[in-house]
Amino acid sequence: MPVTVTVVGAGGIGSHLVGALVPAVHRGDLVERLGGIVLRIHDSDLVSEQNLAHQRFLPSEVGRHKATALRSALMEFESDLMQVEAVTEDVRRASDIGGSDVVVVAVDSSLARRVAHESSPRWLDLRCSGDGYIAIDHRVGSRQVDSLTTDQPPMSCQLGGSIDSGNIQFGFMAAAAHGAQWVVQSLREMSGESGTMPPMPQSASISFGTLGRLE
Repeated sequence: MPVTVTVVGAGGIGSHLVGALVPAVHRGDLVERLGGIVLRIHDSDLVSEQNLAHQRFLPSEVGRHKATALRSALMEFESDLMQVEAVTEDVRRASDIGGSDVVVVAVDSSLARRVAHESSPRWLDLRCSGDGYIAIDHRVGSRQVDSLTTDQPPMSCQLGGSIDSGNIQFGFMAAAAHGAQWVVQSLREMSGESGTMPPMPQSASISFGTLGRLE
């Protein structure tokens, strides 16, 4: 059975994470040892003009579902061992990500985060604001996870006015890089390879470096 990796959210973090991950794992010893990889992308949003400044989409894709547009862009990497699936629905319950071996939450939704935290043995929760990001995963204590997952209105990873002024902040790229590395190392660990370690849970800033580790 192939390994299923689910990425929840195809915005600033998710679109770049998926765009980096699929080429990295589509061939070679790792995907062969795993018996194949199915990468599932969940997002109900449509591509907008505002998204083009910091998300992995083209002007010609405005109006398309983000998940579908990403899959179309990555189809040439598909094979018997690598499949990309687009799900144009948000994650609201455990059954939405049922059967996933690895889950990455890259959307600002407390509900989606809690579903992933409670439903998957291996999960990563990525958040960003401006040029900083936070990466929480299944190794962090439940009390700290709960304290960081309170209900709040969804927010863009860009600071207010950044897109219109051209002051794009690239914390989403740092979070995507952390996420892609985390998934690759997790897959290596799952394949039985020794000496692997996913990046540690942390908060970091492009301007100031690592700000702290999460216990």
